[in-house]
Amino acid sequence: MKILKFKDFSKLYEASTSVSEPVGIAILGVPAGGKSYTFNKLKDAAEDARLSKTLSNGINLSVDKLRNEFQSKDAMSQLMGFLGAFYMFRDKSKADKDEFGKWFSDIKGLWNDKISKLLPDLRITADDQAIKSGEQDLASIVNKISKEDAERVISQLDKYNDYKRVVRFFQTLKQDDAVNKATGVTYDEAGDEPGKIINNMKSLHNRGYVTDVFLIHPKNIASNLIQNFYRVVTGNDGGRDSSAAIVQAFKDIESKKDLYVKNAEKTVVAPSSNLDDVKRELKLATVSDDQARGDKPIDVLAEILPMSPEKAYSTFIDKLQGDQKEIFTAMLKYSAASLKGIPEEAKDAIDDLTKDMTNREAIEVLSKASDSGKYVFKFGGVTPELVKKAKEVLA
Repeated sequence: MKILKFKDFSKLYEASTSVSEPVGIAILGVPAGGKSYTFNKLKDAAEDARLSKTLSNGINLSVDKLRNEFQSKDAMSQLMGFLGAFYMFRDKSKADKDEFGKWFSDIKGLWNDKISKLLPDLRITADDQAIKSGEQDLASIVNKISKEDAERVISQLDKYNDYKRVVRFFQTLKQDDAVNKATGVTYDEAGDEPGKIINNMKSLHNRGYVTDVFLIHPKNIASNLIQNFYRVVTGNDGGRDSSAAIVQAFKDIESKKDLYVKNAEKTVVAPSSNLDDVKRELKLATVSDDQARGDKPIDVLAEILPMSPEKAYSTFIDKLQGDQKEIFTAMLKYSAASLKGIPEEAKDAIDDLTKDMTNREAIEVLSKASDSGKYVFKFGGVTPELVKKAKEVLA
């Protein structure tokens, strides 16, 4: 029985754009931290032709974009992607279990716990070597799955959680194709798994790419929480409250940030309001100077400091209208009191910014907003469940 490798699936998902003088760019940072703002500022003001070309025309390997692209494919192609992801992470886990063991366990579990149950007639099982249908390798008899069954399976998968690993499979194929065509690539990631980012940069670096990493990282995570609750109140991103993930990602980056510095030939720190020093270093970076600079996976690491909590609060509250302003303040007050693991300096900053509103007033504001129904969105907002929790923590 042939044991497939993930490369056997690569022809399903090919890219076609190519540019010369390839640059690999990773824009990293905790959610709701101004990555898009920094990206656009660099794109508008870049003084390096290589950087400008990559930012404008390179292959975008950002997870959110690739998830949407992958989910736009027909159901059978998507199901084949889940199959390919198993074999890719099997191989990667064997080579580096610390980095990829969890990802392989996740995709194996998805096949055993969910997909197999959606295709009961095939008696699917996934072990550490292969996905089988009875005694046969599933990949060898995948044509037995009808179009209707594939569509039924795909329709019942969670569009976010169940796609986390297959999107990484898709990302790897896209990167491999881009590298083979010497195409510039960009990433937009949280950056809380530096080992994987550094491995990607190393792969590009070894193929003659100039590699730039932008780490947008606040001194106080309250800045990101403020922007997060602006999105919740306005319904951006479906009103999704990412505050718990924001705090965890911030802590993960803080604990491992030195790995980025150790793997960079040049590090520069600058505020998001003034990127002149960053632009100068990006322009100086070349493949030919690698040996002189230490020949590390990252040519330039730019640590960008976003706005302070005070600046973030004044900036985003000014964008709101009418009762949105009070709801925004009440949501922040509730988050500071309820968010598990929130750093003390973040709690103190939010408490100070919302001190003019009492706990009782915050409950009243949130209750009124919930009753109106105007602030309930696809993935969250001011819901009755949130008000119930707010009453518990702010009472």
